[in-house]
Amino acid sequence: MHEYEAAPAENTNVEKSMARQPQHASAVCAKAACCRMRQAFKQKLIEIVPALQGRVYDVQPPSQTAEEPYAVMALGEEIWKSSWAGYRQVVRIKLYAGQAGLAQADVWANALIAGLHREPVTGQGEDTSAFTAHYLGVRDAEKLDTVTGKAYRTLRFGVYVPETEGSSAIPASGAAQPDEWLAALTRWTQKQLGESWSVYADAWPAQPGRHAVLWRLSGCETRMAGASMYELRKRFIGHIIAPDSAEENRAASALVEGFAAQIQLPLDQDKGRYMSTDEASADLQADAILDGQLRLTLVQRRMRPAEEAALIRRVEIHPVLK
Repeated sequence: MHEYEAAPAENTNVEKSMARQPQHASAVCAKAACCRMRQAFKQKLIEIVPALQGRVYDVQPPSQTAEEPYAVMALGEEIWKSSWAGYRQVVRIKLYAGQAGLAQADVWANALIAGLHREPVTGQGEDTSAFTAHYLGVRDAEKLDTVTGKAYRTLRFGVYVPETEGSSAIPASGAAQPDEWLAALTRWTQKQLGESWSVYADAWPAQPGRHAVLWRLSGCETRMAGASMYELRKRFIGHIIAPDSAEENRAASALVEGFAAQIQLPLDQDKGRYMSTDEASADLQADAILDGQLRLTLVQRRMRPAEEAALIRRVEIHPVLK
């Protein structure tokens, strides 16, 4: 399902709320990625529509009399989304078909959506970085350039630039270790889905696999379970991405069914430590990158630590005096 969001000029509240947010260190990384992203998108546009060879311009064509057909590409709003998704960079593409008319522009637009949506956009040569594009939709698909009098077709794509390089189920040496339950959950998920899937913890990496799952801790609480025991409950959110929504839905269903079939998940089998599934559900309409389709609650019962007290050395019982 595609989404439409108003451009900054149409939604000043977004700008004001973003201005109040603190600066993130990843902003520098996001800026550095823009140059690579721009070149990679140009190469992909020409690969999908060969007629645009040598005719993809930045922001605006070199002159009002530029020979058609051509395309104009510009980087739009860059918005901080979340700690696990990072920034979303919007890429706007305008297609000028010239005498071929807007019907030809529609053909190119459909080809670009099919070739870019959920597909990796990879640089050439020494640049091996990849960006996954998501078609966002657009409010006014066809417009008339008031300066040149030319009609054009508009497309909007979004690219997520994570705050960090991301983390996998097994972090690199020296990196912050994920929550113990979260690490166990990623291992279990990897076993359930197989080696063709990549499983991550806490945040999306810069270049996630085409079939990938992200688990993140969203909350925790304790509950009384008696005089000597208490219950520790942790809530997790799972994100599933795949080349198409049908694969995402199948993976989500498989994991939810797996939680029901295996009530206890191993936390440390050598020490006989497990965590139990309390609730598992999937919302197949949720945004895979930002919201996540899976909701999971895991529970573990623990003994309350015994309090230290003075030991009783001797007890004397005296008869009742009459």
